Parts: sequence; C-alpha cells; structure tokens
Amino acid sequence: MKNRLDMDVISTLIDAVVREAFERIVNKIREGKKLSDAEVLLLVVSQMQKEQKSIAKTLEDFKNDTNRRFNEVDKKIDDLKNYVDKRFEQVDKRFEQVDKRFEQVDKKFEHVYEEIKELRGYAEKRFESIEEEIKFLRREISSIKSDIINLLKEKI
Repeated sequence: MKNRLDMDVISTLIDAVVREAFERIVNKIREGKKLSDAEVLLLVVSQMQKEQKSIAKTLEDFKNDTNRRFNEVDKKIDDLKNYVDKRFEQVDKRFEQVDKRFEQVDKKFEHVYEEIKELRGYAEKRFESIEEEIKFLRREISSIKSDIINLLKEKI
C-alpha cells in the first residue's frame, strides 16, 4: 500500500511539473518564439500523458463495467442456486410424502392380509362345520331310508 501511495505522489508531482512546463511552452508559442527540441519533446510527452490518462480511464471504466457484470452474473447464479435448492427441498418433501403414503398402503395391505387370514380360518371352520352337518344329515337320511324300507317290508 505504501508503494501505491508513493506512486500516486510521484505521479501527482510529475503531472504538476509537466502542466507547468506545458503552460510555459504554450505561452512561448503564442508569442511566436521558436521551440527547442526539449520543448517539443515535452509537448509530445504531455500529449502522451493525456492519452495515457485517457487510456487509463477507459481501462478503469472497462474494469468497473466488467466487475459490475460479474457481480450481476454472480447474483444471478446465486439466485438460480437458491431456486434450485428450494426446488430440491420441495422434491424431497414430495418424496417424504410419497414414502408416508407407501407406508400407509403397506399398513393397509398388512391389515387386509390379517383379515383375510382370519376369514380363511373362519371359512375353514365353517366348511368343517358344514361337512359335519352334511355327514350328520346323510346318516339321518340313511337311517330314515332304512326305517322306510323296514316299514315297507313289514307291510308286505
């Protein structure tokens, strides 16, 4: 930083010296006097210094404009990143909701499966009961049939 400050001081001093010499040369030209080689060289240096300042200003403006544009791009990238992050959070929430729904469906399937097992057990018991009743009815019918045959035999 000290070097930069020293350079600024030196540049300011040189500017002041060149400006003073330039004014003297301009006055000499107005008076119609002939310029020395050193004075012509000083005019050229003065012109070059003006052009250098103009170029430096153009470069500084370009640098500032470029920095501004980079800052805008950085902001857009940050905004886009935030948007994408929010979308991912929304997608994650949706996946969580879907997972919860699958869990609910799994629980319902388990419940239905248990009910089917219970109904199957009940149905098996009921079929066994019906089979027993059918066996009982067959025995009864057979007994009645035997009784009818015996009655018919007695009447004959």
